[in-house]
Amino acid sequence: MPYQKGQRLKKYSREAPENLPPRRITPRSIEIIDIIRRYRVIPTSQIVRLVDGDIRTTERHLQNLYHQGLVNRFAFPSSFYATEFNYYLDDARSLALITNAGYEIDKLDSEMVRRNREKQYSEITMGKQMLKMQGRLLHMHHELMISRFHYMLEKACLKSGDKVKLLGFYQGSQLWNDIEVRKVTVNSVGTLTKTDETEILPHRPDAFFALHFPDRKPNHQTHYYLYEADRKTTSIKKMQKKFRSHFHYIVKQKKHVDDYRVKRIKAVLVESIDNHWTNNLRLAARHPIVSGSKPSPLFWFTTSDVIFEKPLNVTIKSAQKEVPVYLEKPELVFAKIWATPNDSDEQPALQSLIH
Repeated sequence: MPYQKGQRLKKYSREAPENLPPRRITPRSIEIIDIIRRYRVIPTSQIVRLVDGDIRTTERHLQNLYHQGLVNRFAFPSSFYATEFNYYLDDARSLALITNAGYEIDKLDSEMVRRNREKQYSEITMGKQMLKMQGRLLHMHHELMISRFHYMLEKACLKSGDKVKLLGFYQGSQLWNDIEVRKVTVNSVGTLTKTDETEILPHRPDAFFALHFPDRKPNHQTHYYLYEADRKTTSIKKMQKKFRSHFHYIVKQKKHVDDYRVKRIKAVLVESIDNHWTNNLRLAARHPIVSGSKPSPLFWFTTSDVIFEKPLNVTIKSAQKEVPVYLEKPELVFAKIWATPNDSDEQPALQSLIH
């Protein structure tokens, strides 16, 4: 039966083409597709705040793009409440649309679309084979954590009135490298001994980005950062190996100069989801195996649950709604919320990305 005005479309599966309302692909549609491409996976709540204009109109565009098969979506299964949709691309037609509209894509975007199609993340919504999907669930929670941080940076820069600009945000396999380091042993009292052997450590940050400050002196205008999204799924020992890889890659061997074409990485930002665990990571970064006898100020730590996820009451569509504070106040990412291994445990001298 053809579409009738006021007809409610399916929520968890696509409608047949003849049941869809007549809607065109507009510049707003193209912008939405490009945002999903840039973020890889992103929830509705962030998309509607990144697109200028009426929220309801953007939501209708999202619905239209989904039912046309140009974007896909999933919601994490929940017994208590409906979770929001998270959008991703798994159809090459979407890339063709934004390319024809003048947006730039690269080979990695095509690989991402192909991989997403193979992984079939939309099956997460149904939750019929949860045990088989645990890996996909963990991966997507991790990807969405990166997207949240990316969203806060982008929106905070926009709210700054061009005082701070985000010069690109990169993630994924394009950042992967290896580094050769001397093997070490550590005795029970923490004494570090270097051996004659070497080992290869992977260097795989979750993201790389730059903040640009147009009003500052030329040599102080651009700061570069690496970012790690930690979801408490890795042991302290493995995290120390990751920190060691960062320290040797950046401080000891300065491989970022050739690989990233930048002179200095200001900090490796580590965001975790639990305050106690985050502090454990900060203390772990003091261990001699990471940077020797002196803790490195390279590592900055913060906790998202107590800073970014606090509930905030706002009015949306003429109704009161509780949302995570980061959605309405993304500039929190620029606040003094980052602690280093060098800081006092009682009164840490918290760092800011813009000071």
